[in-house]
Amino acid sequence: MAGNIALFAAGLLMLWVSSEVIIRNITPLARILGVKELVVTVLGVSILSSLPELTVSAFAIAAGNSDVSVGNVIGSNFVTLTFVTAVCALIRPIDIHRDVQERESSWMILSSALVLILSMDGILSRSDGCILILTYLPYIHSVLSTAHEGVERSAPDGRPVWRKLVKPAGFTLVGILGLIFSSKLSLDSGEKLGQAAGIPALPLGVVLFAFGTSLPELAISMSATLKRKADVTIGEVYASNIFTQMVVLGICCLISPITVAPSMLSFAMPLLVLATVVIQLFVTSGLRVTRREAIGLLIFYAVFVVNQFLDLPSLSEMLGF
Repeated sequence: MAGNIALFAAGLLMLWVSSEVIIRNITPLARILGVKELVVTVLGVSILSSLPELTVSAFAIAAGNSDVSVGNVIGSNFVTLTFVTAVCALIRPIDIHRDVQERESSWMILSSALVLILSMDGILSRSDGCILILTYLPYIHSVLSTAHEGVERSAPDGRPVWRKLVKPAGFTLVGILGLIFSSKLSLDSGEKLGQAAGIPALPLGVVLFAFGTSLPELAISMSATLKRKADVTIGEVYASNIFTQMVVLGICCLISPITVAPSMLSFAMPLLVLATVVIQLFVTSGLRVTRREAIGLLIFYAVFVVNQFLDLPSLSEMLGF
């Protein structure tokens, strides 16, 4: 038991360190390639910080643990959307750039609703996985279409571009390998801990792995909040959720069709869609997330976690439908 606890803690620590190595090298890469910071956040930071969710979910689905896989994706999105956003807003209210509000928040609602709709028959098939991944492509195009607006390039120093890329690209590769290894370590040791404690696979994926794999997003968003980079804070949360639901879940479906538990369909997935709509209302009402609204998001997360361990009514029953 003690050994598994140590291995799980070491895995989460390696996840954090590996993600930090990647993130620290994204900005140099962006300046060399000539793209703006928001694009780096949306298509660079968010994707790379979602690699723990991808590796944990992919290893789980390959091992036949589809509950852990889908639970980790939905749970991770709930952590980033509610808990991470709330913590950052409690530190300092988050001002929302209009571009982020109009594009990322809309795509976040679309991705959450699409996953729920495709899951209504109780299974996410390989064709559903293709739909999710293909739907992500227009989002990438919309981001890339503004990639070079207001670009700040690195100062020329006479070296060819490929030489400038060697160091940051090399560290990024090392970080990715570290993410894959530490995710596997966390999955194996965490599953043994959960079994020893008598925790079913679904809440194990939703709560334990989801929070652990969301540590990179939490670290990035908190750092951005402290540095008053609101676009990075909320852009990371939104873009990470979009990538996780469309690409990570899509890849898992391609590996093996996923059976969606009734509890996910009746409560977790609808509540996630509701949370995305509520946050959209927050950011459109005043283009910011306040401390009072952050407390509401924490309540959302608390209800979600408690539901994984208690036999609470479905969301429609709770709303009186």
